[in-house]
Amino acid sequence: MSASTPSNSLPERLKRAADLIGAALFAAMFLALVLQVVFCFVFGKPAAWTEELATIAYVWVIFWGCAFCVPLAAHVSVDLVVPGFAPRARRILYALGLASLGGLFLWALPCIADYLRFMQRERTPVLDLPFGVVYSVFLAAAVMVVLRCLAAIVRPRP
Repeated sequence: MSASTPSNSLPERLKRAADLIGAALFAAMFLALVLQVVFCFVFGKPAAWTEELATIAYVWVIFWGCAFCVPLAAHVSVDLVVPGFAPRARRILYALGLASLGGLFLWALPCIADYLRFMQRERTPVLDLPFGVVYSVFLAAAVMVVLRCLAAIVRPRP
């Protein structure tokens, strides 16, 4: 396959990379849980770091997956009124909804960054990681939500 084929395009490679990162995060969470069970029930010496690692990986899996991996159309939504409108009105309402969502996340970005900066001084109890790093995925997810909303407005779904 040549570099010009659609499956090798930059957006497709970025999507594949995001999916692989999501899978690696999920695998880290799963392995931490398995190690937790092994340390506790096989060796009789529970390891606190496995629980903390699984918790951090869970936070990352949720925010990373929602922002980078799950297509917009697959997110939960409620369509009670919009389907009754004409296609053009549906597209306008869809764009307004995306603009509202993206605008709220854009508005929240400075506060999110400020909070992460503040949380840099607090550390996790076992792995001693700064909470700003632990929750930095939320800033990345918020930026991605803004970009995905903008892209969906510019290129509406069929």
